[in-house]
Amino acid sequence: MSFASERTSIESRFNSNWSTTSIAWGNADFDIPNNDEWVRISILNGSGLYRAFGKLKRHVGIITIELFAPINSGTHTIRGYADTIAAIFEGEQFDDIACDMASIETIGTDDRFHQINVNIPYFRED
Repeated sequence: MSFASERTSIESRFNSNWSTTSIAWGNADFDIPNNDEWVRISILNGSGLYRAFGKLKRHVGIITIELFAPINSGTHTIRGYADTIAAIFEGEQFDDIACDMASIETIGTDDRFHQINVNIPYFRED
C-alpha cells in the first residue's frame, strides 16, 4: 500500500462514517464556520521498519482529528464527538490498516474556538 492509498483509505473511512460537522481536508479550500463545530483530519506518518530481512515493512502513524467548538460553548458536545470518532477507528482494521486505541488531547482556546484532538495510532504492513 502506498502513502497515497493509505491517505485515501483513512479519509474515505472517516468521510463515510462522519456527517455531524463540516470536515476540513488537507490542503483544500475550507470556509471555517462562524459559530459552529467543525473538524480537521491529518495523517501523521512515523518511521517505518522492516519486520523481516528485506521482506515485510511496517509503516506507523497517527490519525489526528482536530475538533473545534465555538468559544464559551463548553466541551460536552465536542467530547461526545470525540467518542464517536474514536468508535470509527479504534480497534478497527480496514484496507490493510490496523488502528490502536484512541486518546484525546486538550489543545486549548483561541479567540474563536476551543480545540481538542483525537489521536489514533495505526500501522500498515506491506
